[in-house]
Amino acid sequence: MKHIDGIAEIVEKYDYFIFDVWGVVHDGSSLYPQALETFKYLNKIGKKICFLSNAPRRASKVEKTLNDFGITKDLYEFILTSGESSYLDLAKNQKNNFANFGKNYFYIGPSKDLDLLDGLDYNRVENPSKADFAITTGFDGEHSKISEKLPLAIQANEFKLPMLCVNPDLIVVKQNGVEMICAGALALEYQKIGGTVLYYGKPFSKVYQMVLEKFLMPNEKKVIAIGDGLETDIKGASDSKIDSILVTGGILSKDLGIKFWQSAEDEKLNKICNNYKIFPNYIISNLRI
Repeated sequence: MKHIDGIAEIVEKYDYFIFDVWGVVHDGSSLYPQALETFKYLNKIGKKICFLSNAPRRASKVEKTLNDFGITKDLYEFILTSGESSYLDLAKNQKNNFANFGKNYFYIGPSKDLDLLDGLDYNRVENPSKADFAITTGFDGEHSKISEKLPLAIQANEFKLPMLCVNPDLIVVKQNGVEMICAGALALEYQKIGGTVLYYGKPFSKVYQMVLEKFLMPNEKKVIAIGDGLETDIKGASDSKIDSILVTGGILSKDLGIKFWQSAEDEKLNKICNNYKIFPNYIISNLRI
């Protein structure tokens, strides 16, 4: 693992850049300093950029968010979200006469993501006894706890519903250090009580294969992934034989005892990486040139 001060140090080695969004680009409210300048720099020197996010919503909604932050479509090639991946999979299931999942689903998540399956012929039902599967997209607010959605998960498990988790992240972190729980945490609880979970997004290989296909199958040695999640961004890249940069100022900032712009102490970071047996190629505190 090599510490770098900026993307420019490694830019000659790679032509394709896969960026995580929350914790690297923005924190849901504010753009991280120097993020936009980094994308402009990479675009100017001819590098190909995509955003790979575990956001439980369609790529078009993430596109709007990025655009609001000044990250316009001319700066990148495409966006792929876990929400988009699940939509495409369920669209395929519908085309195959609902071979894998039936038409009725029990929804566990915030109202803002209720439109995930808009345009498909699925029915949301209020009673899990009428459902063929469950979908979880996460929690309602910044201060939500697992107890907010766990009763609904318990109901779904009573009827042995397979759960589709549309955001494998456990938490995301804002620039001020506030941690927000994600759908992956509920999915873990669902598995603990005996439920079956199908995950969409990072670190699972399917989304990385989709990215490489959209990039027209480049040599993996020319591709690098940048993210703040060891168990998602870095593990997913490593499993797909892609180099990676760990941004330490996001999810890991609390465990490392740092603010998002501060460098991590080697001893603390090495301990965390060794615990998970996951190791990035490079380390940077926050995204910058």
